Amino acid sequence: MNLMKTLTLKNLKLNRKRTIVTIVGIILATALLSALVTLVSSFQYSVIEYQKQKGGDFHVKFSNVKMSELSEFKNNRNIESTFETMGMGFAKLDDCKNEDKPYAYVMATDEAGFERGCFKLIEGRMAKNEDEIVIPRHLKTNGRIDIKVGDEITLDIGKRYDSNTESVISENSAYENEAETLTDTVTKHYKVVGIMERPGYGMEDYSAAGYTFVTYSDELAAIDNGTKSEASEADTTLTVYSRYTKKALRNKDAVTADIIGVDEKLFAKANNSSVEMSAEESDRFLKEMENAKYDIYMNGYLISYECVFPIDGSFKALFTVATVVALIIILTSVYCIKNSFNISITEKIRQYGMLASVGATRRQIKSSVKTEAAMLGVVGIPVGTMSGILASLILVKVVNALSAGWLNFALSFHTSLPALILAVILSIATIYFSATGSARRAAKVTPLEAIRNTKEIKIKSAKLKTPAIIGRIWGIGGVISYKNIKRNNKKYRTTVTSIVICSVTFIVISYFMSMAFSRVGMSYASVDYNIGINMSCKKDLDIEKLSKLLSGIEGAEDYLVGAGYDFDVSKPEYTKEYGEYCGQLYDDSEDVSQEFLITVLDDKSYDKYASDAGIKNAAAGAILVNKGTFDVYNENSSKYVKKEMELYKYKAGDTIECGYNVYDDASSDDNAAEGDTESSTDDNNAVEGDTESGTEDNSGYVDEETINNGVRKTVDVTIAGVTDKVPTGYKGYGNTTLLFMNQKGFESLWADGKSGNELKPGHASYSAYVVAENADEYQDTFEKETEGNTEYSQISFYVSNLDKEMRDEKSLFTLLGVFAYGLIVVIALIGITNIINTLSTGMELRSREFATLRSIGMTDKQFAGMVRLESVFISVKALVIGVPLGILISYLLCVMMNRMDDAIIYEPPYKAIILCIVVVIMLIYAIMKLSMTKLRHNNIIETIKNENL
Repeated sequence: MNLMKTLTLKNLKLNRKRTIVTIVGIILATALLSALVTLVSSFQYSVIEYQKQKGGDFHVKFSNVKMSELSEFKNNRNIESTFETMGMGFAKLDDCKNEDKPYAYVMATDEAGFERGCFKLIEGRMAKNEDEIVIPRHLKTNGRIDIKVGDEITLDIGKRYDSNTESVISENSAYENEAETLTDTVTKHYKVVGIMERPGYGMEDYSAAGYTFVTYSDELAAIDNGTKSEASEADTTLTVYSRYTKKALRNKDAVTADIIGVDEKLFAKANNSSVEMSAEESDRFLKEMENAKYDIYMNGYLISYECVFPIDGSFKALFTVATVVALIIILTSVYCIKNSFNISITEKIRQYGMLASVGATRRQIKSSVKTEAAMLGVVGIPVGTMSGILASLILVKVVNALSAGWLNFALSFHTSLPALILAVILSIATIYFSATGSARRAAKVTPLEAIRNTKEIKIKSAKLKTPAIIGRIWGIGGVISYKNIKRNNKKYRTTVTSIVICSVTFIVISYFMSMAFSRVGMSYASVDYNIGINMSCKKDLDIEKLSKLLSGIEGAEDYLVGAGYDFDVSKPEYTKEYGEYCGQLYDDSEDVSQEFLITVLDDKSYDKYASDAGIKNAAAGAILVNKGTFDVYNENSSKYVKKEMELYKYKAGDTIECGYNVYDDASSDDNAAEGDTESSTDDNNAVEGDTESGTEDNSGYVDEETINNGVRKTVDVTIAGVTDKVPTGYKGYGNTTLLFMNQKGFESLWADGKSGNELKPGHASYSAYVVAENADEYQDTFEKETEGNTEYSQISFYVSNLDKEMRDEKSLFTLLGVFAYGLIVVIALIGITNIINTLSTGMELRSREFATLRSIGMTDKQFAGMVRLESVFISVKALVIGVPLGILISYLLCVMMNRMDDAIIYEPPYKAIILCIVVVIMLIYAIMKLSMTKLRHNNIIETIKNENL
């Protein structure tokens, strides 16, 4: 080791505080980068695993594949792997309560199918031979057939036959009621060895006529093991689930079109939602698909999650914005390293001047600075990288431990080696360029200038003039503080810049995460209850009595009973945006009516809803839900996107004239039946991720024929308040405007002398929504309470158990929340540590200056005043710059998102801004006070003499 390297090493050891501060800065920056890439990688991996569990580990499903054609899939270089299922047939289920799903559909597969299909076992085990079978959970919750693990069942399995068309009905066709029978039945005996969740859409269509039962196939196992040839059963039909290679996944349309034998360009155009097809192209595409070799189903979400380039659909916008956020974090990290290194080099300018005065060349000085940077990096980068990875690992482990039992899946910890290498290279590059700049600056300074250190402080006397108010408030300490800030502006600017960057990063990341939550909520959030109950009766029901029934059953965490009445409003006061969406031009000559649904809630639910919405005196009128999410056409992305917008100009105290029809008894009954059908929460019609949002016009207009059918009446409804919140169970009502009232307020609309109308609207549609601790037990208890009870004999109940759907959505939001807030916490901790590091280092390096001031007579009170004023200056300037900058960048992110794929209303992240202001002020004050207390105890003479701070 040469002399300069030896001197550099000894200097680092001698100036331990300064060395530790610089290393800590490098560790923080590298930890931030490694935590970012690890959390992003873990998030992507967890989402992929979640979708595999939910929808199956395959990309494309090919139906009606002959066994003799199976080798075409096995040997296709574009297909990474496959698993197969075999349809055994349908069996009639006795006593099934779901009239639209009267069968068991028996499916056979082997170990690969059980492992990679969406068969989530919740009790027992998978089938191991052809005499064992696994049944779905919704056989009990939806079909109300209770079969337990260990039971033996007998099924007469056959084909569905349509007597009208005299043809066999396909497996995925809906139930044809009386038109179909089972033919060619074969009796099979099975032992139930397991119960699984309902398979995903790719394995059981939501309109399918049968509950999926899964058994084992020795035949498929033999083919996979290579002990049996596919050609031996050439006429057997299979369903092949294929997983594409990464290369094929990027060209999935071309690969799929080639396999099924259709036009590649036409198929790709049909699958691109941003490209419109002509009527001729649509007809040609439909004909080609009718003649396609196989029927297909594409596992859209899994393809989107795994297909990095080209990025599909909505993920393109999220990926782009995430990239911008990542760049902000990278810039923060780069500055963190640069800041730490510059502080170190600035304080050592005198030392380099002394080395130059005894003969050190510029090259040797540069080499010394770079050597110091390399030594610091060798320690800081590995520790920082491991710290970031460890922080991410601890986060995942803690969440898994806390969420065991209620989260549908375990979060996955995953690191990306290329991303980590990139983070390390970025850290090395930052240290190198920071050191190079500092080395060039150190080498240029002459020995005399470096020893005097005059270049660090350059200011004209005019700028040191102090405002009189500072002297009056803070005294001589404040004056010295103000002059010191002006005199030593570089160090002051470094501190402020560090705090600004941390503040901006926190605000922007917080906004981005809230926007991600909002976007996911608009796209997926629809089920906020796990028990839905529809009720019908030929007379009005007592909702308070029904509310008492629901609350009396053990396990109800939340519940709501509502009676919905249809109204219409002529020429409503639209907002401009919603009016344009509905196609209205505010022309008084137009006679347009908007559908309004007034729902009467039970008293307890209504009071809770009004309290949550922050509306006082809600009993005096109706609560209007004045915000909705709609599909609007985005010209920039040439596709329909989700957009939030306010609906009407109504405010509290306004009156809305609502029209309705009064029917005779027959019409009323028909109307009731219609209402019950529309508000059904049938499990078979639940919407899953792979179903695309429609873009048809469902503006909620009431046609003239409906308005004029029956006796026309009107009633004035007073608005008690407006809100964007909806009660449990009322998400996803499209363009139907929602008004909520309690029973007393609704009946008062027809009170004598108030409206002049004696008649109420026709029959209501009654619904109840429950959030139960155990949905299955609650459903069982509810049916026991109502079945055979004469008190409820006139009411028809339809119960839907949506526990799986609710848990799936809860799991999705939990997954997003864990990584979103995990990232925010990591960034906040590193930002806080960086602020502490910068401020405490600054105070430590100025200890000689403070000791000098105290040596010439500055009192403790004056010293405290000086430090407090500096705290005020730093806090105010950092927040005045950081908060507006954070708002501006978050707004630009919103604009970028809207231009690409979304239509989100910008709302500043107020909570993050307030938290940022409070934390910065408290942090700066605490650090300054602690540093000041520590400096008071230092010996003045020894501090002035000390050159190694």
